[in-house]
Amino acid sequence: MNLEIDDKLSSLIEKGRDDPVVFINELLGMRLHEGQIKYLKEAQKAINNGDNPLIRRFLLSCANRWGKTALIACLQLWYLFYKFGVKTDSQSDWFSVEYRTANIAPYSSLTEPVFFAMRQIMTSTFPVRRKDGTVGTNNCKIEWFYLEEKTINTPPYKMYFLFNCFIEHLSLMGGKGNNLQGKPYGLITYDEACRSDHLQLELDNSVLGRLLDWTAPLHLLSTPDSDSASLLYYKQLYDEGLVGLNQSYTQTGNIQENTFMTEKQVEEQVNMLEGNPLKEQMLKGEFIFGSNNLFHGPDILNAEDPTLDDGVRYEEGHKYIIGIDTAIGSDEMVFSVLDYTEKPFRLVREIACKGNSKSPQLHLNDFLMLVDEYQRFEDGVSNVNIILETFNGESARFYFDLPPHVQSITRCYGSWQPPQASIKTVNPIKNARNEVKKADFLVNMKKLFSSKGIKIPKNNHKLIQQLSIYKEDDKKLQTDRVIALALAAFQAEQLSEIRKLEWVSVEW
Repeated sequence: MNLEIDDKLSSLIEKGRDDPVVFINELLGMRLHEGQIKYLKEAQKAINNGDNPLIRRFLLSCANRWGKTALIACLQLWYLFYKFGVKTDSQSDWFSVEYRTANIAPYSSLTEPVFFAMRQIMTSTFPVRRKDGTVGTNNCKIEWFYLEEKTINTPPYKMYFLFNCFIEHLSLMGGKGNNLQGKPYGLITYDEACRSDHLQLELDNSVLGRLLDWTAPLHLLSTPDSDSASLLYYKQLYDEGLVGLNQSYTQTGNIQENTFMTEKQVEEQVNMLEGNPLKEQMLKGEFIFGSNNLFHGPDILNAEDPTLDDGVRYEEGHKYIIGIDTAIGSDEMVFSVLDYTEKPFRLVREIACKGNSKSPQLHLNDFLMLVDEYQRFEDGVSNVNIILETFNGESARFYFDLPPHVQSITRCYGSWQPPQASIKTVNPIKNARNEVKKADFLVNMKKLFSSKGIKIPKNNHKLIQQLSIYKEDDKKLQTDRVIALALAAFQAEQLSEIRKLEWVSVEW
């Protein structure tokens, strides 16, 4: 490849390999504020340690107008220009190896800002605020690197460069991430990662595996979203990065760091958000958990217990409640086993699968095997109690399909109730639907979470997601796992209270 590069430019290119600030300031003609520089210096560690990088996952939780888009654009161009991660025996091989990076986002429209920023930078049309307050454009010294004529200017955007490298700007298509499969990437930046509804699923199933070939890093850059189903998971990743767990790094970004905004512009932003409950989220990148959500994010995080991740089998002398939320179609049939021997109650098992994935008989067999696994008898009394949600026809059928000895320990909550003749033991939850309302179950579980009275598996991401977005009006939400657990927790509280009131015999 014959490129006429003078000594000064050649020296800058050499320095820019190990110093992203030199590359961005001198070669791209861009300016950076201190927060952006700090982030890039940390990103350098992923390169300097080669095949054994100190950091593999970077997370930026930043304010609106912090400069995230420009940072991603510059970071991507740095990786593309030097093809970090590619090792070859000769320069000609290095030029010929195909190299790709990706900038991804939850939705197609969110991929546009970085695409346009990269195109502006490479064509010296990116607006740059000068020190005197006027606005000009950047002066890119490597415009020749960009193959503008090959650019795909409609979604999914794609940009080509010299040295056989390109970047794909991709949405993850509703959480599946199939468009990433089968391809290695030298860098993935996930813009507005927190706004994804399926961040955990996307990272585990699609994203992380694409970075192995070139020992590449993942950058998650986002303003927290208080209404996102992935807010709690993003907060977990954020917390891990604060202490360096799992080769991760976390940085926050306050709007005050963006020195390219005038003091007046910052003041206008602050004044505009006065009284807005999301003010700290938008100005400082802080986590605000939805005020309309029934269960508070910090309470859910406190309830997570990794010792429950693989489930807990029957333990001698323990007492259990099994909550059941039945389902047909695409809703989930859920069996939640709660150990209520002492507080905090523990969710020791959860079986959940779509109602239409099995026949009713197979669902029933799964349940009866679960009962057999945990049930023991002491003086003829079962250590297992069952509570079944009965607002629909399939719940009644499920009840009548139960063998009599299981029916005798099963209580029903809902509009349908079994014939009184089939109820053989005292039911601490009244069968009349008007005496106990759905809100009673949910408020009880809310109290358990806030008082640290319940523990759930840390890896039960679907339950955690349902809890984190649950609202009083739940008609459009997936709630199956929440309801099954809430039923079991309410029954557990009732039975625990009965035990406290038992007579104690005293000899006089």
